[in-house]
Amino acid sequence: MKFPLFITLRRSLCLPAALAALPLAVPALDVAKTAAEIDALVLKKLEQEKLAPNALTSDDVFLRRVYLDTIGRIPTLKETQDFLADTAADKRAKLIDHLLASDGYVQHHFNFWADILRFKNTLTNGGNAAGAAYAEWIKKSLAENKPYDQFVRELLTAEGKTYENGAVGFYIRDYNMQLDNMAVTTQVFLGTQMVCAQCHDHPFDKWSMMDYYQMAAHTYGIQSTNGLVGRSLPTGYGNGGKKSGGMSSREDRVMLGKAMTEILRPLRYNNVIHNDRALRLPHDYPYSDAKPKDVVKPFIPASFSKEGDVAASGKSPVEGYAAWVTSPDNPRFTLVIANRLWKKVMGQGVIEPVDELTDSTVPTNPALMSRLEGLMKQVNYDMKAFLRVLMNSETYQRASHNKELALGEPYYFPGPLMRRMSAEQIWDSLVALYKPQSDKPSLETKLDYENLLTRVRWMDNALYALSDAELAANAKKIADLQKKLSAQVRQAQIDLAKAQEAKDEDAIRAARRVVTQQRATINQAVEDIVFEAGYRKFVELAKAGKLKEQADPELAKEISQVLASKNGDKLSFDDALAAIQKIRRTRLNQIEEVQRDRLRESLKVSKDNAKEFSRYAYNCERVVLRAADLRQPAPNGHFLREFGQADRELIENANKEATVGQALMMLNGEQFENLLNPFTMLSRSLARARDASEAVDTLYLSLLSRKATAEEKKLLASVITDDSGKADALWSLLNTKQFLFIQ
Repeated sequence: MKFPLFITLRRSLCLPAALAALPLAVPALDVAKTAAEIDALVLKKLEQEKLAPNALTSDDVFLRRVYLDTIGRIPTLKETQDFLADTAADKRAKLIDHLLASDGYVQHHFNFWADILRFKNTLTNGGNAAGAAYAEWIKKSLAENKPYDQFVRELLTAEGKTYENGAVGFYIRDYNMQLDNMAVTTQVFLGTQMVCAQCHDHPFDKWSMMDYYQMAAHTYGIQSTNGLVGRSLPTGYGNGGKKSGGMSSREDRVMLGKAMTEILRPLRYNNVIHNDRALRLPHDYPYSDAKPKDVVKPFIPASFSKEGDVAASGKSPVEGYAAWVTSPDNPRFTLVIANRLWKKVMGQGVIEPVDELTDSTVPTNPALMSRLEGLMKQVNYDMKAFLRVLMNSETYQRASHNKELALGEPYYFPGPLMRRMSAEQIWDSLVALYKPQSDKPSLETKLDYENLLTRVRWMDNALYALSDAELAANAKKIADLQKKLSAQVRQAQIDLAKAQEAKDEDAIRAARRVVTQQRATINQAVEDIVFEAGYRKFVELAKAGKLKEQADPELAKEISQVLASKNGDKLSFDDALAAIQKIRRTRLNQIEEVQRDRLRESLKVSKDNAKEFSRYAYNCERVVLRAADLRQPAPNGHFLREFGQADRELIENANKEATVGQALMMLNGEQFENLLNPFTMLSRSLARARDASEAVDTLYLSLLSRKATAEEKKLLASVITDDSGKADALWSLLNTKQFLFIQ
């Protein structure tokens, strides 16, 4: 099979922009031939180690494996029946192509990258909009099949506002912790753990503390900020703004500074800037190659590369660094992603661990690792093209190795390793058993993300609509309010101390309530005074017919929608935002209602089961969603967390170990009860079974992608005669290793 590939010229080639934008066609990659080359290298190593390759898998095992590895869920009953009935010789290759082009690929690989990048919906305190933008950027990059080197380069050079460039979430995730972010960058993209060298020379590797600081100096000027850098802010408020006088006392200036902090609080985690801030060594730097507090210049350590000053060609330190990291000539960049993706489908890296490379690291099969690295360059960092070759290989399509490897034991790939599903794969498989078209992105999640980013965009634009004088005048109003409220808070603190001494719980709660109410009052005042003032300027522009000329196109469209409604020009900033959200909510409700009506009609819902249908439809829309569309990570106690989903505090820290809690959740959890709803895909399939034998096959094909054996049918035929028996059989299969493991 041949699959056409195209290489886009990189700007590093220093060609004119017009030429650099043109794709260069290269000879088509012969997938079958390339996969055979990889197989030959694996077989040669197996022969050297006096090992035999495993036999090729049956169609049913391959089907289930490739679905779980590519789109993160088991195949549906229909997908299984269609594939097993297909007699075409190339049906496996066609299925691989189909899955790589599906929505499920984006959903599943978002989970993969979310673990690596430690993605959270709340990237930092109050950074929900940044999280929404970052998630959308990752998903869009996967959907576009963005080349991996471009993907990384855009992360490392990210700057701007969240609603314009979601990639800034990479830096907001480590909010103004540039030194920590450097440790993450080298571990994720270069497979190198330098974190120890942040405080001292690495005790077990070649990295010195100076090496670490020289690397970190490239990105030290990247800062998360409120977005008002360069504006003429009132005296007493710094953060990069120019100062202006006019305040009567130091106390007034301090209060105005606090007011500006409150005004900018909603935008705090939504902007990343690049500046030329210098990195200095710590005050207790212990080595003789420099003095404490010396300025460190950006430099690639000689032990990493001979290039040294990668910004010498006129690029900024960040651009030079990103170009060096993602260069095909970088000794570790290509190797790491090739090894990561090999491990993803084979269960084990050619190099283990995948992110702890040292000079003494030796692959279990050096020739194979070299070929994989070359393949990644050959496909121009196209991750789908790379995975396509691996999945078409006989190595991938062989029976799995079902013995646990001892720590440090080399593995030579007679077949992929058998491995337990991730929490997300188990959950997403249950979602596929529950509803049709489970891979489609959730419209509810999209709406939530859109509303978060709209609010930030409106606030940001409203603030920038104010002149420096207007901003200062409105900040003064907030400062006056704070001054008034501070007296109330001081009294509340006195009352709290007295109440705690007297152990008066009612008085303690009352005093604390005063402090909480102060925060809410100030937040509301900022909207009513500052953002309202900026919004009114947009309304006046719209009335004059000049809004499209002077406002962000998306903002202009939204404000025009508001003004078109009855009394729209009289709505406040907050009410106008609510109106936009209501328009979107109404539109989505209409879409969902149409879908429910069609489904209700096709399923012939009656009064007797209308309540069960309503619960089913609601769950389809709001609850039973792919893991990638749920909160990241899921809250404690959720199915995903119970089954080992990463908390995203560390890189790839998911847990696949079985626990008692998991067994109890499978036994008594709502996920199992949900599957018993008569309208689920599984229940509908079971209802169509004409006898017990066919019902058993339906369960096995739906969960294990194969028909039951004669012995299994004999065992279950007497159990599955009624709904209760079907539930018992379902529960039994869900708790088998055959369901929970990727064979």
